[in-house]
Amino acid sequence: MKQKWLLTLGAAALLPACVILDVTQLSNEPVDFVADVKPVLESRCLECHHSRYVFAGLNLETKKLAMKGGRSGPVIVPEAPHQSLLYKVLLLGHENPVAMPPTPERLEREQEQIIHDWIKQGAPWPEGVRLVPPQDWTKSRS
Repeated sequence: MKQKWLLTLGAAALLPACVILDVTQLSNEPVDFVADVKPVLESRCLECHHSRYVFAGLNLETKKLAMKGGRSGPVIVPEAPHQSLLYKVLLLGHENPVAMPPTPERLEREQEQIIHDWIKQGAPWPEGVRLVPPQDWTKSRS
């Protein structure tokens, strides 16, 4: 009986921490890749991760390339945002050298949530949809 009470107390002590750490999972709305995810990736990630400038071996232009990942391995683990490097680097503080994007302007919380929810929902990426970096980025990085 005493052991059961201690286990219950221990689990209850961890509950608030779990709730605080897991607030990003509150959204159940389906994420539309083309309307929600594509604009974030194109505007904030493709500057460094496209076919003419493949930083860290990561090209995010197509589903196949994005799922392949880069030098660090896969960056998207469908249904597991907290195991996905694509999401984890967004949460790092700017002082961390691997934080993304590498500019002082962090993603807005809503954009982070979109990436989280999209990955949590299995990272669906419609066939044939390709991300396109703005022309000025592809010229400046060539």
